[in-house]
Amino acid sequence: MKRISTIYFHFFRNDEHYEFMTAVRDLILKFPAVRALVAPFYDSFTGLIDREEQLINVMHKSDYTRTIAEANGRVDHTLAGMREAITVAQHHFDPATAEAARSLRNRFKAFGNIVRKAYEEKIPDVNLLIGDFRSDEYAAKVALAGLSPWIDELQAAETSFEELIALRNAETSKKPQGRLKEIRRKTDALYRRITVHISAAATLEDAAATPEARASDTYGKFIAELNVRIAYFNNHARRHARKDIGIAGHCAVEPIPAQAYTGKAVTPLPAACYLEEGKPAAELVFSRDFTVTYRNNINPGTADLILHGKGACKGHKKITFTIRGAI
Repeated sequence: MKRISTIYFHFFRNDEHYEFMTAVRDLILKFPAVRALVAPFYDSFTGLIDREEQLINVMHKSDYTRTIAEANGRVDHTLAGMREAITVAQHHFDPATAEAARSLRNRFKAFGNIVRKAYEEKIPDVNLLIGDFRSDEYAAKVALAGLSPWIDELQAAETSFEELIALRNAETSKKPQGRLKEIRRKTDALYRRITVHISAAATLEDAAATPEARASDTYGKFIAELNVRIAYFNNHARRHARKDIGIAGHCAVEPIPAQAYTGKAVTPLPAACYLEEGKPAAELVFSRDFTVTYRNNINPGTADLILHGKGACKGHKKITFTIRGAI
């Protein structure tokens, strides 16, 4: 007997979820016997799909979309200008200024291409970059390289951008699209009920007494076509699904032993792994899966180390370590 494949809805974006459910609805209509079998659920199922479409359209037409895009562009423009200013400063006639610029360039590069990141990843990254460049370790270098006005502009642009995102989220919670997750859960529940009935019918079809009944294989053919669609949507969704190391319980980092004070920045590299259901599922590799930035990592005391997801990973995770010794 053919079995219906598992579908991983938690990977699906809203558009993908709607497209998959629409494909299921169309497939049911292609098989009259299946349509008759699931008749008690079909109208509710299609009604929920239509509701999903309405809510997605409302989200796409949010009044804040254009304004947020413009604010995001201001952040991106400032970041690009900072990068160019750092490049110019690296060729400064004063060796100290050139060295300061090279140090800033290296810290900037540790964040990856912030401009290309999604809004929810860009905001914390920009704030961390601003915090780093205003820290004791980099503030003097920023001033020497002439980047102080750029940092002020980036802060203003980021604040405006973040405020608009907050306003949009507040608007979203008040409008119908705030119910999209609830609608998706209801649609998923009906999908499961429908597939349970089809699976049961396929079992009976396999056990039919006559060769003619078995030869029709109506439900088996439906399941085969449904599985093709499931495989396509699962693969498509998994390509953009990324491990979020910032979610509690999803990333384990080995404690960093106390470090000795050297008078220079202390930069230990952490060993980390990704957890699924509380168990190690994959080793996270520095440079491939994450980069790191540091705070307060020169003088004795408690230093911060922040992991930034990269590649197949996203999010941030902060840990601390101790620097021991006397200045």
